[in-house]
This record gives sequence, structure tokens and C-alpha cells, in this order.
Amino acid sequence: MPKLLLLQPIRVYKRWPMPDDFTGLLMGSPTLAFAQLRSGLKEYEADHMDGLAKDYTLAELTRRASAADVIMINAHSSIGALNAEANLRHLLDACPGKPIIMGGHHATAYDFEWLGRGAHFVVRNEGEETAAELLAAIRSGGPYDGILGLSWRGPSRGFHRNPARPLQPDLDKLPIPDWSIYDHSLYQLPLPIKGYAATAETSRGCHHHCRFCAASEMWGHTQRFKSPERVLEELRILNRLGVTKIWFSDDNFGAEPERYARIYEGMLREGLKFNFVAFLRPDTVVKSPETIKLAYRAGMRVALTGIESPVDRILRDFHKDSAYGTCRKAVELLRSTGIFIGGFFIVGYLDETPEETEAAFRAADEMSDYPIISIFEPRCGTADFARAAEKRDLPGGDMFYHNTVNFIPSKAHIMPRYRRFYSRYLAHPKQMHKLLLGTPTQKAWYRKMYLNMVRSTLSATPAGIVRPWKMARVIYD
Repeated sequence: MPKLLLLQPIRVYKRWPMPDDFTGLLMGSPTLAFAQLRSGLKEYEADHMDGLAKDYTLAELTRRASAADVIMINAHSSIGALNAEANLRHLLDACPGKPIIMGGHHATAYDFEWLGRGAHFVVRNEGEETAAELLAAIRSGGPYDGILGLSWRGPSRGFHRNPARPLQPDLDKLPIPDWSIYDHSLYQLPLPIKGYAATAETSRGCHHHCRFCAASEMWGHTQRFKSPERVLEELRILNRLGVTKIWFSDDNFGAEPERYARIYEGMLREGLKFNFVAFLRPDTVVKSPETIKLAYRAGMRVALTGIESPVDRILRDFHKDSAYGTCRKAVELLRSTGIFIGGFFIVGYLDETPEETEAAFRAADEMSDYPIISIFEPRCGTADFARAAEKRDLPGGDMFYHNTVNFIPSKAHIMPRYRRFYSRYLAHPKQMHKLLLGTPTQKAWYRKMYLNMVRSTLSATPAGIVRPWKMARVIYD
């Protein structure tokens, strides 16, 4: 039986003292992509490595990659692109000739760039059918030019981008994810209930047109839903696996309140014991307060909410379709219900004034149980990337990677303010109050956050401090 290595890249480079994707590590749940792919590839043996959940050596990566026939790497975002490339280049040296497939949001946006860095294939957008057809073609030696949704490198190093594959219109027709490939003991979402954590989905995509968002572009500004019956079937399976903590990875969770009310009612009726986290727009919260209260009864404990800015002019420029007054109402409702708020904010937008930037920092503190602030980066493929390019206000560095140093030139001055905000925020007594005397969810969140900070700080080795780029510097040679 052919064997696949499903790889969430190991962390070859670790920023110190805090990792690049600190919030991602705080959340602690596996990608859904590999469970979904595995369910449709039962004729293959599968090995899974998650470098975000466990520290592996390059020697172990080499050993397990050598035992596989094909390697599949998840390149999910620009934050992880540097480590994904380090993994790719190591595998090209350690396992020459072995087919390497890239997939994920970042690979979709930068397909030719990944081929240029050595990947043999890139599966774009939804990967279930494309991956199955590609693996069958690899076993038979090709051809590859008829596989929709595939970008590939020919024998003469010519790059090819096949036509896009239409999105699956009926998500209920997809096989149920095979979560058994994960070692569930590695994953712990910061939620008060005891048990293992996993990732699930109730829908794919988002029909909104926020100018800064790459995810909605990937899905063509559409949203497709699983039926409530299908969602409940998946939740029963997760419960039997001992999973009680769920990250719903939907970009626009809760968008149809009536549909989600049926899911929550089913969870309560069947006694499915979960705590869960979801991305929830403020206007979704305000649209149906009763549904939010029902969500809390069913286990919603954390809402990750895109507030973005307290300035209505900027929200209109975002094409956010949500005013700041709506955000305030959503925050009030979530707090009165007992749901923890992870508030997303963007500072340094294209025409943002210094006063508006300061207002965003103040609002992030006021409107969130935990603020998640990003300095604006124009992402490839978004409307904002084109706008920044027109103004010649793009970063000096390569946006292929998460650019934490060279932000767009007109906003470079924001970084010191950003660092000051988090230094003061994390040391403030009110965060200690949440840790020691807060709600069960606040205690779980801040306990894991501070533990992760200590572990990251103590993870440095003398060799790593002296030569922090030793294992990754080949990327720039």
C-alpha cells in the first residue's frame, strides 16, 4: 500500500522570545485539511506530523519522509511560509526525487513561487478531488495536464497552471473527515472543559467583500453550508473520540442563524458536551441575540470577532458592511451572555491617521477579553494589494513571507507602538485578575497564554542564540 506523509511543517526557525504565530500556537488545534484529505484516500497508508504541536528533529523528518512514497505539505499562511520552505528544501536534499505536493491558502496564492522553490505540485483551493486524481496520476507516471485545480512543474522546469476546479456545491457529499490520524493528546484549546481538541467546519467560504481578506477571495466570495444533520453526525463522531473542545474553522460561522439554531438545539437534545471557538462577525451576533444565547448553552465559549477599527470611515473603506455601533452592540451581547471575546483589529490601514491608529489601540483594549492586533499588510490577491501597489506603498521585503519587519513604508513607525501596547497589556494587573479570578474561560485562556510565553522564552539554547538562522539561512543563499 503506498504511503503518504502529511506534514504540517516543523519549526526549523523559531522567533525568540515569542514565535511569529503566537495566537495560532495559543489556540492549539490540528488543521482540518489532512483529516479531510485522509478520508478520501483510504487506499493509502498515512503518516501525520504536526510541527506546530510537537517539536521534531530534522533527522526524524528525514526518517519518516524516506518511508513515504509521496509528501504532502500544508502551506496555510505567510506566517508559516518560512518554515514551510525550510522543510521543503530540506526534503528536496534528503529525499531527492520524491514527489512533494503543496496545498493550502498560501500555496494557492503563490503556486508558481512554490514551484520555483522546488515543489513538484501545488493543489489549489479545495483539494479533495484534485489530490485524489493527482496521486493516481503520480502512481501511473502522468499525465498531469488534465487535472483541474493543479499547478505543476514539467520535466524541463516549465511551470503549468491547469484551469481551476469548480467548488463542490454540496458539502454533504464530501466524506466525513478522518480525525483518527491525529494524536489528540497533542492538542489543547484554551477552554475550561476537560478533554481533547479538534477542528471541524460547518461551512466553507464567506460571501462578504472585505478588501483586506485573502480567504474570501480564495472561495470566490461564496459560502456553502453543511446541513445541520451532517454537522451533528460529525460531532457525534468527535464525541466518541474523546473530543470535547472544537475550533470551528469557518470563515463566517453563524451566518444563517436559523440553520445554526438547529445545530445548537441538536447538540443540546443529544447531550453532546462541547466547548467551542468560532469566527463570528459582529453583525451576525446582532442579527439574532437569541441564537447567540442558544450557542452559549450548546458550548460556545470564545467568539473571535473582527471589529477591525473604531472609525466608521475606515470600516467603510474596508467594505466591512458593519458599523462600529454594531460592533459595540455585539460586544455587549457577547459579554452579557458570558462568551469570551477575541477581538481582531487592524492598525495602519492605507489612509489611517495617527489619531485613528491610537483610537484603534484603545478600542482593542476596551472591546476585547484578548485583543488580536495586526499591522496592515496588503495580501497577495486582495483588493488592498492592488491599491497599495498603485500608491507604491508595498513592503520593502517579500510578502511571500510574513513581513514582521518591513511593513508598508508609510506605516513602519507603528511597530514600536505595537510592541509597547502588548508589553503593557500583558503586564497589566487586570490580566492577572482574569488569570486568577476571571471566568472559567478567561482563566483557561490566560493560563495557557502565560505558560506558552514562559515555555517560548525558556526554549532558547546557547547555540540557537549565537546562530539563530543556522538551519534556515540556506533559503537566502
